[in-house]
Amino acid sequence: MITRLRKESKKILTPIANSLVNLGLNANSITIGGLILAFIYFGVMFIFRNPIYGIILLILSSFSDALDGEVARVSGKAGSRGAFLDSSLDRIEDILFLSVFSFYFESYLVGILIGLSLVIPYLRARAEALGIKAEGKGIIERGERIIFVLIILLLLLINVNIAEYVFYIFIILSAVTVIQRFYLVMSNFPK
Repeated sequence: MITRLRKESKKILTPIANSLVNLGLNANSITIGGLILAFIYFGVMFIFRNPIYGIILLILSSFSDALDGEVARVSGKAGSRGAFLDSSLDRIEDILFLSVFSFYFESYLVGILIGLSLVIPYLRARAEALGIKAEGKGIIERGERIIFVLIILLLLLINVNIAEYVFYIFIILSAVTVIQRFYLVMSNFPK
């Protein structure tokens, strides 16, 4: 769903990316910067348990993730190496973003959510390795997962019970996405 908004976001990201390239920054350094921000997010949430700090750091880390690909494109240096680095570090960031929920909710449910969130991009990568387009397939991709994390952090400031219900919805939608992507791949093979 969020994948479809990428074209619109380029209107904002491209000028910023051009400025960063002019300053001599490359996509890989921005990718690594996003990972560092994700570690800081986890550390700050571990120490302070303050969702406001988490929201700010989550936005900064996620913005870095949106920006690194655009910097690679405008600099003409987009390639497999950077894509691999970005995708790999995204998984670590996902783990860090979701792990803070264990400070508020049942750890085993957080573990299930992390597992589902890792399986979703794995199924996409595996599908695409088999020649099946999986980007944009499924109800909750990475952009939606980050929005869910943001919403839950906001709700933790307002009402923990509502945040918990949204957390359960997050798990369910993640499971549905795993099923959707699994079905997508399996339906492309003869019976």
